[in-house]
Amino acid sequence: MGHGPQSRLIYLLSMAQSHTLLLFDPDAQPQCWNERMAPGEYAVLYSSNQLAPSGEQKSVPMGGPFCTVFSSLAEAEEHATRQVTLLPTLRCRIYDHQGLGREPIREIRGSQYKGESEISARFRRWGGSMLFFGGLGLTILDWSKDFSLSWPAMIGTRMMPVGLILLVTELVIVIEARRKKSRVERTPDTR
Repeated sequence: MGHGPQSRLIYLLSMAQSHTLLLFDPDAQPQCWNERMAPGEYAVLYSSNQLAPSGEQKSVPMGGPFCTVFSSLAEAEEHATRQVTLLPTLRCRIYDHQGLGREPIREIRGSQYKGESEISARFRRWGGSMLFFGGLGLTILDWSKDFSLSWPAMIGTRMMPVGLILLVTELVIVIEARRKKSRVERTPDTR
């Protein structure tokens, strides 16, 4: 076995008290990974699917997306922490048997992990406002000149929809976050 970070990751994956599932297995019933988990189990999904456990390579093809399932959250967290330590460019997300339909229970990132380029809330607010109101201003300017300039309205009407989409997207995200928060606050703790 080699000495690089990938070989250490493969070794840890094969040593963990776990089992590995393909994220989608057309030969299994049910086919989706989380439907093959029992309640109380936790799956670690990896940002890279180029790694496969050495002891289970027959069931997990190289390059095929897979997850590693543990019987407790503590085991899943410990495993994910070890993985990002060995491979700092990795991100591990932990899910329960509900799967991707919910937010991950925990996300553990390596120190060198570069996330997907996501549009930030700040950009949606500022960029959306600038595009929408800037486009509106250009359209009003051209309207005040009886559309004799034509270019401000042409540019403004193309800016406004993009800005509106960004602002509406941010509004929906904020409303949904507040709904989730109020739902959690109303739900009594049954532990």
